[in-house]
Amino acid sequence: MRVDGLIIAGGQSSRMGQFKASVNFLGQPLINHVFERLQTQVDNIFINSNRQIPSLNLKTKMIEDEISNYQGPLAGLQAGLRQINCQWLQIAPCDTPFIPLDLTEKLISTAINTDNPIIVPSVNDRLHPTLGLMNQSILPLLDQFLETGQRGFIQFIEHVGYLSTPFADEKSFININSHDDVKKYEKN
Repeated sequence: MRVDGLIIAGGQSSRMGQFKASVNFLGQPLINHVFERLQTQVDNIFINSNRQIPSLNLKTKMIEDEISNYQGPLAGLQAGLRQINCQWLQIAPCDTPFIPLDLTEKLISTAINTDNPIIVPSVNDRLHPTLGLMNQSILPLLDQFLETGQRGFIQFIEHVGYLSTPFADEKSFININSHDDVKKYEKN
């Protein structure tokens, strides 16, 4: 099964105070950690942003949001689903440097046994939809959802229907949202 990957790097970075993807974390830009972990799991990898972003020296295609102004990660998902040439898209936010190296494999294992178009990881029953595996078939539903002005990721996956795949390691799903988080997780 072919799966493409999309790193969503279009957030407002309000708590970080600067473009989050390029923040130095363990000696390299935060997004590089996600890129390195995701590229081994997917066939092609893309980066989405809602704006022009500084050079990250990552050899991959950039995909801009189709919707102007910041519309959240669903706008990035929409743009990514429109660009891929396969059925499945593994998404990941640029601020999750510890994503599991078997994330896509485990989500695909769940997807193979169902017709459900959205498979999301969970840890202790907490969903992590922005690290989900999305089938291209959801694009018309996503277009309609965004046209109504809705932006909530959980609301969207509940609207479409999803399955979750349990993971044990909570640290794998941590988001780095502030400079305090950078300091905290560089020590641990």
